[in-house]
Amino acid sequence: MTAQHIDDNGQHIGKLDQRLRELSATFAGLGKTDDIDDLLRVIHAPGWTSLRDVFFVNTLLDVVQQTATDAAHQRAALREGILHIAEDTAS
Repeated sequence: MTAQHIDDNGQHIGKLDQRLRELSATFAGLGKTDDIDDLLRVIHAPGWTSLRDVFFVNTLLDVVQQTATDAAHQRAALREGILHIAEDTAS
């Protein structure tokens, strides 16, 4: 792709706008923790699980935590990239 202006009557901007709004909604939904509170109640119930289940849940927690951390880094990179492009186009 070249650095030429895209002449599609702003459709590309509309699509980017929609995708950014969808991403915003996804991140907003991730901010809710009601489900974690429910899980905390469950794991504290007597006799909840076996050692095998604890290992399995810990493995899943590792994956979910890493995914959340990666998403935060990717979000920051997206913001930084868009702002850098804006600086380049302003000069």
